[in-house]
Amino acid sequence: MTRTVSSIDARIDLTKGPGQIESIHLAPARGAPARMVETAVVAPDHGLVGDWRNRPGSRRQVTLIDGWAIDRAAETLEITIPPGATRRQIVVRGLALNSLVGKHISIGEVVMEVTMLCDPCDQMETAIGPGGRAALGDDGGICVRVIQGGEVRVGNEVRVLID
Repeated sequence: MTRTVSSIDARIDLTKGPGQIESIHLAPARGAPARMVETAVVAPDHGLVGDWRNRPGSRRQVTLIDGWAIDRAAETLEITIPPGATRRQIVVRGLALNSLVGKHISIGEVVMEVTMLCDPCDQMETAIGPGGRAALGDDGGICVRVIQGGEVRVGNEVRVLID
């Protein structure tokens, strides 16, 4: 089913959010350094064009994390966490992400299904530093599957949709 922007607007849950994209990060290969970009093209049932996670059928096509979780981890570890170090592609502010599993979100014309939590992995010990995984705790972000593609940009609102 193809959704238009107007049908997306009609489905916005005004009781949650909106959040806002703080930054976008693309890594061309697994383990490669992520580069920060202002905009990214999101392909339906694939993910962010130019990122290694861009593949059909995956439940982890795009990953998002709450900027607050990064701030809290940095404070706990008493360090500065570099942009992109969490390996999540989109950093969001102002929206509690963990509660969104099983829901749909929109970023402009892009619609995504939140498929699962993105638990911090052992790579956080290298990417962030010793204790990075524990410092993120249960706030490692979320994974989504892309339903409808388009373009996302820093500053876009992230809205929860009513299913």
